[in-house]
Amino acid sequence: MRIVMLVLAFVYAALAMLTAAVGSFADGGDVWSRLVLVLLHPLAAGALLLLVFRPAASRTLVLAIAAVLLATVAADLSLAVAIAGGAMKGDWVLPVIFALIPTLGFLYALVVAARTNQSDSRPSPTQAGE
Repeated sequence: MRIVMLVLAFVYAALAMLTAAVGSFADGGDVWSRLVLVLLHPLAAGALLLLVFRPAASRTLVLAIAAVLLATVAADLSLAVAIAGGAMKGDWVLPVIFALIPTLGFLYALVVAARTNQSDSRPSPTQAGE
């Protein structure tokens, strides 16, 4: 699962950097949608890469990364709803597509957090011998 997430994290990072570059100078869109493209997606991509490269990270860090990924998914889905409802122009499908990899990353973060929680509850070898 880690290898798949590694590939997806690199794909997402490349996509986030491309959309950040385009979103920073493209016409159209409001401040909210540009902030999601320019700020939130690159932040989430970096967080996902950190999670994949540091699977032994602390539970607090893993949960913080999960929160960033969840915020990204929520922002994308709210943009999709706003576009579908006619409040904004654009294709509602694009934010849904942008939310796919962060959703998988969020689920992966929950798995890593559960594993971290299990390993924290086991006694260390030095404690078991005492």
